[in-house]
Amino acid sequence: MKKRLYGLVMAAGLMAAGLMLAGLMLAGSPAHADFINGKQLRLYCLSQNPSDDAICVVYITGAVDAFTTVDLIAEKTEGTARRFCIPDGVGPDQLRDVMLAWLERPESNLDFAATLLVLGALEDSYGCS
Repeated sequence: MKKRLYGLVMAAGLMAAGLMLAGLMLAGSPAHADFINGKQLRLYCLSQNPSDDAICVVYITGAVDAFTTVDLIAEKTEGTARRFCIPDGVGPDQLRDVMLAWLERPESNLDFAATLLVLGALEDSYGCS
């Protein structure tokens, strides 16, 4: 149990680092107490503004890094099977494209926290069978 908790704390730290970087990019925007939802992430990812695109990519890759780190720690410490099998060569642009496709599905609830939507897209596209 301690090892699992440690893994979650580590993942939270990685996610926080990614979100802090995104926050620095938003320094000119008003501060919000909550994290972004699917609607906001979709707007960032569809924007033609390079700063918005950077926020999109940093957010998605930060979330993916956090989820895959927890996955790896659980595999190494508890012997659990991997949940995510991302092929070599998948980069930030492809992750953004997968995320946008997930957000465009009619059954995706864009009011959910963006991290939950990233998790769903990750499991759907790169879940280990």
